[in-house]
Formats: sequence, structure tokens, C-alpha cells
Amino acid sequence: MELRHLRYFAIVAEELHFGRAAKRLNIAQPPLSQQIQNLEAELEVALFDRSCRPIKLTEAGMVLRARARNILDEAEHAANEARRIGQGQIGRLVIGFMSTATLTHLPLVLRTFRKDYPDADIELVQMTSGEQLDEIAAGRIDIGFISISPEMQPVFVNGVELVLETAWRETLAVALPPAHRLAERSEIALGELAKETFIGFPRHPHTAYFDQVINLCLGAGFAPRIHQQVSQLPAALALIAANCGIGLMPRSLGHAWDPLVAFVPLREPMQIAVNSIQRRDNRSPVLKAFLGSLRGTD
Repeated sequence: MELRHLRYFAIVAEELHFGRAAKRLNIAQPPLSQQIQNLEAELEVALFDRSCRPIKLTEAGMVLRARARNILDEAEHAANEARRIGQGQIGRLVIGFMSTATLTHLPLVLRTFRKDYPDADIELVQMTSGEQLDEIAAGRIDIGFISISPEMQPVFVNGVELVLETAWRETLAVALPPAHRLAERSEIALGELAKETFIGFPRHPHTAYFDQVINLCLGAGFAPRIHQQVSQLPAALALIAANCGIGLMPRSLGHAWDPLVAFVPLREPMQIAVNSIQRRDNRSPVLKAFLGSLRGTD
């Protein structure tokens, strides 16, 4: 018994008239009558009493009518759900992020995504770059946001290939203790920091923040003296607030750390890339939909 036969039967059972049912189904009446006869032959029972006008449902027909509508509704619901999953409209997406991402571009991306896909479930997990790489490779999170240069592709973690894409860029500023001699300046040339002690981030595993900051300083004519390396931005800013050094940090963090840390713009505008990263073999429709939102909010 096919769903098509059940649908034909349900419409005839509602109309109790083959002509009107055929019109609703947009088919000719003779083929409809033949399909109902085939269904009755398959079930070995009459579903309609054709001896009267209008036709009537037999007892077996009344039982099937009650069951048929539930079956058809459930089938339509399952088809719609499968279609929405395939289009990324529903499903679960686990996103790893660095602390800076929560204060800048990521909320805009999430807002756009939620507007277009309100029924998708989103889980946000804050973790370091190294933790994101491991969790993505293991399949426990779908996408992460870290400072890895796209030129480093391909990236393999535990034999799993990860793919990178520049998501957005963060403008850098000089983060200083409030009492620092440069804290009241309207802007600072990078070369003026040659003798300062820096708080930075580790080169391992794979983070490009270290390399990008080093290269910026080398371009200004000096190699930064890195006093301490930490894995999270809040820890770096806490050390700066405690007068343990200075750093080149995303300017977007300034408001959140005022007045503990002074953020002074660089005279030479400088940016650092934040990149999305996910498994190359991740075919999740909801991830594909999220990437569409990400690319649309550049």
C-alpha cells in the first residue's frame, strides 16, 4: 500500500464523490476510481458502498480513514523535517571561540544566522586555539575561531585535515597599564615600543597570533622582548593591568577592560586575522548554513 493510494483514498473519503475528489487531486476521474479499486483489491475489502448516492464509507473504510490521515500527516511531518535538516534549518552546531570573538564579530554572525535559521540549536564553547584544534579533529565541535594564518594550509591534527578561511580581522591597539608613560597618548608608533616588555601568546600549537605580532614588530625595526606567554586574552590583559608588561591586543577589548587597561591606537593601522576552521569532511547542513551567514557578514 503506497502513500499515494492512501492520499487518494483520504480525499475521496472526505468528498464522498469521485468527481470532486478527482478535481482536488488534479487527475481524471477514471484513473482515480481505478486506483481506489486497486487499493481495495490489495486490502481484500470494500472501502466504499457504491450502491447509494452519495457513496458511503463501509465500516472498514471508516477505520482506514481515521488511520490514513494520521499516517499522511506523520509522513508529511517526516518529509518536512528531513528537508529542513538537509537545508540546515534545524540541527545542532557546536562552535568553539576565543574570548575576543565574543566581543566583536561573532555576535553579528550569530544574530544573522538565528534570524534565518531560528530552529537551529547553537552551543558555544570557549577554549584555547590548541583545544579547538583537538576538539574539531575529534568531531566534538563543528567550527572554531582562532588566529591561524590561511597560508599554513593544509592543517592536519591527528591525521584529520582541517580547512581554514579568514573570517574577519581585528584592529590592534597597544594595551598598557593605566600608569604607563604612554597611556595618555592619542596614538603610538609601533617603533616606540622597542624597549618595552611584552605579554604575548605561545607559538605552539599552530597559533599565528605570535607570528603575526612578531612580524609586525620586525617590520617596525625591532624584535619584541616577550616576558611572559599565556594562552588566553583575559590572562594577558590581567598581567598588563598588573603592570607586568604591555601587549598588542584587539582594540575591541578596550571598553570591557576600562579602566584596568589603557588601549591606545597605533599610528600605523594594523590588523590580525581571525580564521574559521573546521574539518574538511564535515558535511553538516547546519554548518554549511552557518558558513553562509559568516561569509555574508564580512
